[in-house]
Amino acid sequence: MRAESRYRQIARILRREIQEGSLPLGGQLPSEKQLEERFDASRNTIRLALGMLRNQGLILSRPGRGHFVQDVVPEIFYATRTKGGPDGLNESALSGQTLEELQLLSATADIASRLRVPEGDMTVVRRMYRFSGEQSGSISSAYYPMELVQGTPLMLPEDVESALVVLLEHGHRQVGYVDELQTRMPTPQETSQLELPPGVPVLDVHRTDYSEERPIRLVHTVYAGHSIRYQFEHGNLKAYHRD
Repeated sequence: MRAESRYRQIARILRREIQEGSLPLGGQLPSEKQLEERFDASRNTIRLALGMLRNQGLILSRPGRGHFVQDVVPEIFYATRTKGGPDGLNESALSGQTLEELQLLSATADIASRLRVPEGDMTVVRRMYRFSGEQSGSISSAYYPMELVQGTPLMLPEDVESALVVLLEHGHRQVGYVDELQTRMPTPQETSQLELPPGVPVLDVHRTDYSEERPIRLVHTVYAGHSIRYQFEHGNLKAYHRD
């Protein structure tokens, strides 16, 4: 059997053991020597198999200590559930999100097209990081047309319980939203900010909130791909939610 086929076969077996829990989250893999003996394979073949798992974001290598199963447990983002707002508002936020930066920026072509404002119009940008323990889980930027939020708490450099409630109180009620999702490989800056292992992609999400008349907010969020699971729910789900 060719070496390439052999290391892929070994990687597939170890991947299955990780997925089934035989190799638990955060647990240490057998040493390279033990894997050589188990699979009757050369050290180079074992290292190729481990490299494949590492590039897939399934394991981490810690110098002088060995190889460990990635211990990040994905959080569930309930994209269609209402969170704490009147009139069916959908904030759908994950816990642990804090305001990091408030800026006034001219709308780029991409932002302007989603908010349906002229390119170059001023927007209020609230940037937030979400942490899971000590690790960054997402980077989020919320863009608001200046004329909608001037004189509101959204212009202040502090957290608000619900941006959509603030908008509602100033006459802009959310009646719907559009989610655009794509996966991609991270930029170097995102890799650093999200502390991503090699080979882990990001989930890139644009959510545009609408009133009956116009877009009122654009939220662009970049999630660490191994730390998030998006869940949409539609229709009668009594059977799903039944204990």
